[in-house]
Amino acid sequence: MTARHYPTQPSELTPEWLTEQLRKAGAITDASVTGFRTSPVGEGIGMLGVLVRAELDYDRDEPGAPTSLVAKFATPVAGNRAVAMAYRMYEREVGFYREIAPLIDAAAPTCYAAEIDPESGDCVLLLEDLSHMRTGDQVAGCEVDTAKHIIDAVVPLHARYWGHPEDLPVKSVPRIDGETQIAGITAGCAAGWDPCMAAFGHVVADEIKAARDRFLPAVPEIHHMIGRRVQTIIHGDVRLDNLMFDSSKVVLPDWALSISTGLQDVAYLLSQNVTLASRRAHETELIEHYRSRLAEHGIDYPADKTWEDYKVGVLYMFCYAVVIAGTLDPANERGAAFMEQLVARASATMMDHDILSLLPA
Repeated sequence: MTARHYPTQPSELTPEWLTEQLRKAGAITDASVTGFRTSPVGEGIGMLGVLVRAELDYDRDEPGAPTSLVAKFATPVAGNRAVAMAYRMYEREVGFYREIAPLIDAAAPTCYAAEIDPESGDCVLLLEDLSHMRTGDQVAGCEVDTAKHIIDAVVPLHARYWGHPEDLPVKSVPRIDGETQIAGITAGCAAGWDPCMAAFGHVVADEIKAARDRFLPAVPEIHHMIGRRVQTIIHGDVRLDNLMFDSSKVVLPDWALSISTGLQDVAYLLSQNVTLASRRAHETELIEHYRSRLAEHGIDYPADKTWEDYKVGVLYMFCYAVVIAGTLDPANERGAAFMEQLVARASATMMDHDILSLLPA
């Protein structure tokens, strides 16, 4: 245990700390954790964090006491942590669980503890164990019905802050067109473009590779383009490896949070997670599904405006593909396969809609 009085890595977990947090959260009253066994969660998935499952032993039986939990920490990989810190991802996620989840119908796991040191990034989240659910697979991709369930999961957040994201109590959430976000993504694209194309250029259209010298200088303006759309609070990291499924239920354990157009989440989902064939066959249907769900919350989003914003979202999300595939350590073959698929799908979506034509002249 560190001087901050909360664990910053799996080896620092203790029965005493787990007991204290579960009692604070009301998960247990009289029982105490006497021991636990940890095992890693995921492989080639948590590139910005370390996740472990802790199976708990108690000194007595207590109805409703969780038998296992998931603890999430910042990654110890210096380069990957630097990326997360640059975008304040740890602050945003801890802030979500502390202040936002209680206010909306969030498709999120129960949180028992959320602690962070903003300067170092050392943090811990103690979350409900969702091991009874199925983890999404971005390498395999998803089909249209699953994509609809994911859209249903993010709409309550979008709708709650539609047009007035300043109501959000977490102040570390970046604006898509804020200076820090623009500088970070611009630098990430500049650093990541050539390594991304060297590793995954075989799945990128020649027209996109040839647009390097147009694309990179345009990255700041791409941020302003998306910032001129109606803004709300978005999830910010809607990818299958971050999602859990149980029949028709979807739970999102990771909440990065950004101020942007809701179509950024939709563009990330459709252009980098839905299988290529399913996206091409059902893209219009999925966009209309998003519009209809917003309408249920009283939000009128015209179809032509939705499509315009979606295409700008696809353009912006290609920046993410470049940064992820060009600057992060894939860790293993699974991580490399994930990067290849997101780049391939993003490239295909760009070409299907002539997205390069949106670049400033």
